[in-house]
Amino acid sequence: MKTENQDFGKNKYITKQEGSVKFLLHEIDNDTIPSKSMNVFYNERMEINRDISILAIIAYSKIVSQESLVVVDSMAASGIGPIRLLKNTNNIEKIYINDINPIAVELIKNNLELNEIEPKQAEVLNKDANLLFSEISRSSALPDIISIDPFGTPNLYIDSAFKAIKKDKGLLCITATDTAVLFGVKPKACIRKYMAKPLHTDYCKEIGARILISFISRIANINNLGIIPLLTFYSNHFIRIFAISFRGKSKILKALPKSYGYIIHCNLCGNRSTIIENLLKVPQICPICLSGKHLSYSGPLWVGELHQKSYVEELSLINEKFNFKNKNRIRKVLKFALNEINMPLSYFNIHKLSQQVKLSHIPKLDNLINLIKENGYRASRTHFDFLSIKTNMRIDDLKSLLIKIEK
Repeated sequence: MKTENQDFGKNKYITKQEGSVKFLLHEIDNDTIPSKSMNVFYNERMEINRDISILAIIAYSKIVSQESLVVVDSMAASGIGPIRLLKNTNNIEKIYINDINPIAVELIKNNLELNEIEPKQAEVLNKDANLLFSEISRSSALPDIISIDPFGTPNLYIDSAFKAIKKDKGLLCITATDTAVLFGVKPKACIRKYMAKPLHTDYCKEIGARILISFISRIANINNLGIIPLLTFYSNHFIRIFAISFRGKSKILKALPKSYGYIIHCNLCGNRSTIIENLLKVPQICPICLSGKHLSYSGPLWVGELHQKSYVEELSLINEKFNFKNKNRIRKVLKFALNEINMPLSYFNIHKLSQQVKLSHIPKLDNLINLIKENGYRASRTHFDFLSIKTNMRIDDLKSLLIKIEK
């Protein structure tokens, strides 16, 4: 990333570059640990979030066949995200770039001027996100896309966002960075913020993502809407959900039984199972180690698909047309996301399992997946953890297979 010093009015700025776009950042904020104490928040590691958000919006516009889009970026900070979106697309009719921080608003305006973006295409606002959504909900034309990218939990903004988004085939792009909460490090906070019990397990990243989607979906249901997750994306301690809205009570009711459930986990042997609909079927004893004292659970959480095949395939094609910094990583993530479709909940960290059964070497994951399939089971890689695999093989059978490979 290129940087240079520059004076812009009375303030001292650093000129940085992300992708093909130059933008200004307060000199005092440069090379600092990202935090709320910054004049204007900026996290260089979140560039992959902005990369994939651009791709996601382009893919959405192609699938929904939108010739012109109205976008709301409710927490734009420096404005680099929406400015990059404008520079890499040609069908954004209007984008509302908002931030509650007046210092950020001033910086956004300077960055728009730096990139020669016309005010008629980009309107800068200085409002609380919920107030903005409330005002939009009373307008005659609702936006096609709303982006929520807070520092921490997005839970405070979901309800008002559903009131503001286009009711049929609107795209919500929602980020959560409070991963310690969603991943079960702070379970009480998760129950309070997301009304769900987490689990701090080897596969906690997927559980956290499913808790987040479940929360978003239930708030949508309250607003007489449903959602379909198009892509669920984890990277660098954040989760980004791209979900499309739909309306119709019959459609919502039809989707409900297959949407929410629980995962039962044995803390002694690591066995896990999914419970959908009937909570009376919750096992009292682990079928592998026959222990009833070590069973725990997580939920309610989303038990439906995390991604839509046609959408992820479109994203993959679009990714190849750009030369983003994170192109190769995004290619890998999307490939593994496709593999995750129609696979069971949770995943197994093969490095940890290999240590547990005391293997002298760790097998190559692709070779292991092929061997699992030869034994009549399903298996795939997962984008949540590049050292893990998904499979419907039980953990005891998987351990036995690892030992067999060693011998």
